[in-house]
Amino acid sequence: MLNRLTIVSLAFVVFACAPAGAQSLARPSGTGNDSAAVAISALSRLDAEVIVYRSLGEFEAGRKLARVPLAAFEQHVTEACAELTPLLKQMPASELKNDLTNAIDSYRDGLFWWKQSEEPRVVNIATLRYATPDPTPADAAWHATIPYTVAIHWRQAHRYLDRAERAAARR
Repeated sequence: MLNRLTIVSLAFVVFACAPAGAQSLARPSGTGNDSAAVAISALSRLDAEVIVYRSLGEFEAGRKLARVPLAAFEQHVTEACAELTPLLKQMPASELKNDLTNAIDSYRDGLFWWKQSEEPRVVNIATLRYATPDPTPADAAWHATIPYTVAIHWRQAHRYLDRAERAAARR
């Protein structure tokens, strides 16, 4: 039988070593700066593909949403999300992690709205109906605002990316 002193000694050793072991397991193989650099690089590639307008006036003058087609951008967002998800899970809670998460979420939201505004160029015969409902003026007005909603998401993503770059530089 183990005496009380032996049990207390073993408990102390186990609990004293547990935090060190937990920290080494929780920490990714690379440093936090490496993860941040990879995440910023992936987001910068997306940022280079979209057009960031500073105002409604600039948007009205240009009206173009991206430098790449929708299908290509959708693929790039999917790739960036796959690359960023494990990195963000490993990062500790911080302003940098929040900014990176908000940036990728803004790109995803912008992509969602961009897909809503796209008119298909191919007619699917199976979905044709004889009586198609005419869009109401409210539907037309709502549909007209979607491209600017996309532009706002791009602008927000760009701001979050800038903040993340500044936060990573301070580390």
